[in-house]
Amino acid sequence: MATDPKVQPPPTGASQEANFTMRPIESSDVGTIATWYQQIEDISIFDRKVPMPINQDAVAKVIQSIVDDQELDKCHWFIAETNAGESVGMTGLEAISTLHGNALLPLFIAEPWRRTGIGIRMACMMIDLGFKQLRLHRISTLYRADNDASASLIERLGFQLEGTSREAWYSHGEYHDLRTVGLLENEWRIVSSELKQELDPAIRMELGPRASERWCWPPRP
Repeated sequence: MATDPKVQPPPTGASQEANFTMRPIESSDVGTIATWYQQIEDISIFDRKVPMPINQDAVAKVIQSIVDDQELDKCHWFIAETNAGESVGMTGLEAISTLHGNALLPLFIAEPWRRTGIGIRMACMMIDLGFKQLRLHRISTLYRADNDASASLIERLGFQLEGTSREAWYSHGEYHDLRTVGLLENEWRIVSSELKQELDPAIRMELGPRASERWCWPPRP
């Protein structure tokens, strides 16, 4: 049976779940996302464009712009939740270029669910959507150089370092390096095959309420 050495159980107080669902972000999710954007430690390492916590009205404008851009295929954002409807994180594809086949991958995991294996399953699903549904050729992402958790996840997903912008991210009174990484579709085919064997199918991320095996991460062997 596959095992995932990176997985830890959710902290006390978090729901014990094995199956999770990803669905498109809706305007009704603004309350949950606003709570996340009020944690300065989280936003300072997730979103370099937002240096301060923002209120629900500001988040509502951001969510509405996401919903509008999704209709134009400029981006696609998803929220992940438990079977009981508890939100555990969000991810998406931004700055989608249909001409060049490029997109950016953001990923946020709510604090109680970090290091539980949810993040890598969300990322795998989003990468699959980009390559298999949008015909993307490459997916990129950015992260702060001191973010060891992101660095570890990115390495497991097969992203390659493509550049470092020195002291390009200001936070906590300091300048941090910004790393840019990329993943090509042919590289993902190899990495995804390995991850399907590595990740424990007892913890699964499903796309929508009635997902087939091809849209579950990881699929059952």
